Amino acid sequence: MAQLQETKSNQIFIYLAALNFWEGLFETVNIRLVTNIFQFKFIETSQILMTIILPRRMDEEKRVQLKQREEQLIRIATQYGKQIEFLHIRSRTLSELRRVSRKIIEKTASYDHRIIWGANYYNCFLGVLIQRKLKNSFLHFELHGLVPEEELWYSETSNGIGLFKFIVLRLICRINLKHSHSVSVVSKRFREYMVSKYHLKRESIDVISCFFNDKIFFPDAQLRTSFRQKYNIQRHQKVLLYCGNLQRWQEPKLLFSFFRKLQDMDKDHIFPIMIITLDIKKAHEFADKFGLRDVIIDSAHVSELNGVYNAGDIGIATRTNDWVSRVSSPVKIPEYLATQNSVIILESMGDFGLDLQDKPFAMVKKDKQDLLATTLEEIDQLTQPTSDEMKDISDQYGPHRILPVIKSIFGRAVQ
Repeated sequence: MAQLQETKSNQIFIYLAALNFWEGLFETVNIRLVTNIFQFKFIETSQILMTIILPRRMDEEKRVQLKQREEQLIRIATQYGKQIEFLHIRSRTLSELRRVSRKIIEKTASYDHRIIWGANYYNCFLGVLIQRKLKNSFLHFELHGLVPEEELWYSETSNGIGLFKFIVLRLICRINLKHSHSVSVVSKRFREYMVSKYHLKRESIDVISCFFNDKIFFPDAQLRTSFRQKYNIQRHQKVLLYCGNLQRWQEPKLLFSFFRKLQDMDKDHIFPIMIITLDIKKAHEFADKFGLRDVIIDSAHVSELNGVYNAGDIGIATRTNDWVSRVSSPVKIPEYLATQNSVIILESMGDFGLDLQDKPFAMVKKDKQDLLATTLEEIDQLTQPTSDEMKDISDQYGPHRILPVIKSIFGRAVQ
């Protein structure tokens, strides 16, 4: 593995990457950020030091996955004549924080300037520790969600432990905000929350919403035909598609209740249901519990995702009606739209619940009761995005929209 070396600019980018390194978002967040830095020359450096938080259960499959993803990032760096080095974080504990911070300080102390990008609470706090020792460092705090509230409301640990984590994370957030030079969130609703909760200036918060990867998600008639044949879907049928996991905040009970009501109404089998998820066992259990018939339940490799999305006609997403969902930016919604699906969502789902309300290709439901009261006529009236609407979707939710925002952040970092 290439070691970091000093350059003429004597500047280094330290990317403290979030846990989504292990999720589907990896393809559109972690890799895309690194690629954009190199491709668009946001900063004059050939050096990146990237931390990766290892999962609790590091089995052989994860080891292979880690090696493949690190090799992919090395290839991208080499393509642009750059270098990238990785530092693994074994656990999110105080002792590991101290160990990793000392290691980063040791590796980067000789540089005149450091740009530190801290993805979410733990990583930004790590950046604070580095910044306290190495004063000439610019720290950016990137918030993906309300992690304290997620721990309090949705953690599988006991209520006491969840409350303790909530208090600690809230404290960490305040420390991060105090020491960061720059802050970004994933939605306009999130920005308003931060202004109200922490009394920040609105203009000091950038919005970097989730976006679809236009190299992976795009309309493809040939893929649509082949994948519909694979799942035995007829030409006249309109597939209701759900892609994603089945965690508590994704409201699986509401989702499957909706599917059951749909099947009860759909006597002619016009709207088959397709569920693409890593939680296959859980999906089958929910399908059995709610008495669903002939549901397509499958998983998909990243290379198959565009085919699966193109096989669909109407994408659906559900979330809880709380602040965790209101400030969120679920990437599956841009991905549905990028493959010319219409969508059914809840008003509580980030900015999408507001921005898509008047669109003919979107059905935005006010709450659970409103969703469960949906009629077949309403679903049938949804239209596929037109070519003009697809251009607007690309402008609104494609990768190029966030590039000026990221460029502005890095511009402030080197001033």
